[in-house]
Amino acid sequence: MSQAATAEQRNIDDQAVWADHSALVHALPGDYGSDLWTVPADGPGAARRLMTSTVAPASPG
Repeated sequence: MSQAATAEQRNIDDQAVWADHSALVHALPGDYGSDLWTVPADGPGAARRLMTSTVAPASPG
């Protein structure tokens, strides 16, 4: 139950979801809708694009 800043330098909304135990997935505006990006949840590293032209991240199950 703590807060940590991620490596993402851009402003993301409140709809990030956990991709696994160490990374988050979030949407940012792209050329054709939104693009999904992943970023390490513990701070170091860099964001990288997962998909283009998506709507929003979702977590199954």
